[in-house]
Order: sequence, then structure tokens, then C-alpha cells
Amino acid sequence: MLFFLIIFSGFYSFSQDTDEPVTIRFSLPSTGARMQDDRTRIFTIKGSPFLNEEYQIGSIINGTTIMEAPIRYNAYYDHFQVLDENKKKGAVLKSQNVKIKLNGKTYHLLTYEVTVQDKALYYLPQNKNQKLNGNKKEGYFCALSDGETVLYSKTTKRVPKFKLQDHGYTQFAPTDFVILTHYYIKRKHRPAVRVKLSKKEILYALNDKYNDVRAYIKKNKLKAKTLEEVIQIISYYDTLD
Repeated sequence: MLFFLIIFSGFYSFSQDTDEPVTIRFSLPSTGARMQDDRTRIFTIKGSPFLNEEYQIGSIINGTTIMEAPIRYNAYYDHFQVLDENKKKGAVLKSQNVKIKLNGKTYHLLTYEVTVQDKALYYLPQNKNQKLNGNKKEGYFCALSDGETVLYSKTTKRVPKFKLQDHGYTQFAPTDFVILTHYYIKRKHRPAVRVKLSKKEILYALNDKYNDVRAYIKKNKLKAKTLEEVIQIISYYDTLD
């Protein structure tokens, strides 16, 4: 029992983790008829922030140490919730040395940059524990390839920003979560960069070898529209000096 607790504490962060619904605070535009302190509205978002509502047995991996536990992924706040043997809820320790295996996928914690588009279109969760500055964040990604340069996918749940209608909010209904999947390329010692599956964006992500990669794409008549072709291009990129 003591051994289990020691091992478990190495993976487990006892930070507060609850199943309370996600709420969004929204400030209505000011008008002459509306008082300043009457502008704020709090909306509860329909649905669950978890990718799968039910816990499933997954593996938490730190080097050669592996522990199995009931896990589920909070795709809005971007962390894994875990149950200990007493059914107490907590968050898996966020560390780039710790990987999660769940539903046949392996999740890695990476540094990435939030896009301007994300900020414009969605209410992004505020994580007070983030230690990075500016647009840089840490989040979980699924590896789709091997090598020094890796293609990843990232699935998130987001809340679209509310749009003010001409008639106001008298009949307003809060929005649901939307599920988004994006692709990222991670080069050595660099943050993961979001890309679309296109020649232009793949070349931009691999711009230090732009001419070589462009020549390879042209020679092999690749369109970079599929995961297989993008992985092929990345594998070639890793062979270049």
C-alpha cells in the first residue's frame, strides 16, 4: 500500500479538480440606458468539457515507470483527470517527462503557440498555473510520426465567442462546445507549429530547408494533402544536413 502511494504521488498533482460546468463571463456593450454594473453576464456552457465522459483505464508513463489508473481527458482545460484507489479526483502531473496512453493513443506534453485566430474566435480557458509567457502554452498532443521532427494532432473542445444580435440578448441561448482537431509540426528545440495539410504550410513549418523540401515535393509530385504525404515529407526533411 505504501509503495503504491509513493509511485502514485510521482504522477499525481493534488491541485483542485472539479466537475463543475464551464462558465463564460461576458460583458455586454454599454449603452446610456444600461448601468455599468449591469453589463456582465455569466453563461453556463452546455455539455461536458471531457473528450469521453466515462473514465477508462490508461497508462501514465514516466521513463521506465508505468502506472495504470482510470483516466479521462479534459479537452477544454487540457489536462487528464485521474481517480486514485479511493475514487479521489485529481490531475495528472503536467511534465514533459510524463506521457499518457489512452484509447490506443499516446499523449505528449508540448509547448506551442496560441494563434490569433483562436483568440478571435473562441473563449480560451485561463490557466493560472501556466508558467510560460505571451502566446506560448503547454498542452497535450498525439504523435502521428517518429523521428527528430514529428507530426502531431491535437483535439480540443472550444467555446465559440458570442455574437451580439441587433435585438440584443433577450432571447439568447448559450452555445455548445465545438470539437476541433488541428495538426502541428514539432522541430527540435522549437515550439510546435500549427499547420494545415498543404504544401504552402508544410514548407513554412520546415522553412530552414525550404528549397530542398520544395524540390523533393515537386520531384515526387506530392500535394501534402494527406497525413501519409506530410509524414513522408517530414521523414525526408530529417535526412537533410
